[in-house]
Amino acid sequence: MEIRNIAVVLNIDSVDADLVALASSLARHHHATLTGIAAVEPPIVLATIDGGDAAGGLYAEQCSQIEAALAAAEQDFAALVPSGVRHHWVGAVQRPDLTVIGMARRVDLIIVGSRDRAIGVDIGAVLLGSGRPILVAAAGQRTLKASKIVVAWKDTKEARRAVVDALPFLKAAGDVSVVVVNEGNLATERASMLDVVAWLQSHDVKAHGDVLPNVDGAVNTIVHAAAEAGAELVISGAYGHSRLREWMLGGMTHDLLEVPGISRLLSN
Repeated sequence: MEIRNIAVVLNIDSVDADLVALASSLARHHHATLTGIAAVEPPIVLATIDGGDAAGGLYAEQCSQIEAALAAAEQDFAALVPSGVRHHWVGAVQRPDLTVIGMARRVDLIIVGSRDRAIGVDIGAVLLGSGRPILVAAAGQRTLKASKIVVAWKDTKEARRAVVDALPFLKAAGDVSVVVVNEGNLATERASMLDVVAWLQSHDVKAHGDVLPNVDGAVNTIVHAAAEAGAELVISGAYGHSRLREWMLGGMTHDLLEVPGISRLLSN
């Protein structure tokens, strides 16, 4: 897969200059078009029969305020994108996750900020509903060299999808460590790890791997491995399911999203 279209999800209250810089850097590197996305759902206005006109007026006023904020955010985004990077803007008065999921059919990669930023979008909903890899950028990170990468491997369809989606990053890296957290079946886990290492090597990825003992939980084991390797990026499958309007992430994915200081690329 080649990355030719990138979307970056932004907050209209404060367009994150670091996030735009990182997204622009990746767009330039991959000769991709960058699309800034922002959306806000207006609050629900309840009205009695007698107050219907007033409620309608309030709703229209709120939508107008959101549209003005979106226009201002578009200007901020355009000013932050370096010259030479092709870029577009999509602003919507709608639930942010629905807007991003709807845009997913037009992009190869979606970039969001870490949960410690007020990005105004449900990352879980986007992960499980978009069908695209999601790059969760570490706070304050303006570039992503990713010369060293850790793959959090588990023999699941989500992890297989993540490795395929991450190939542009993996092929460019100088060192890729495939990490399997031991869950009690060492022989099977090692065979699975060796298979994916061999597959990566067949795609000219400089990969090696190991099965690690589970020390204080799978996520902590992976994060420790990433720190030991000096990795800038962790690749992982995203696990979860939908339940009506709720998107429920599995424990490992939820915990991985909470880790500060390192970028994560996840696929479902």
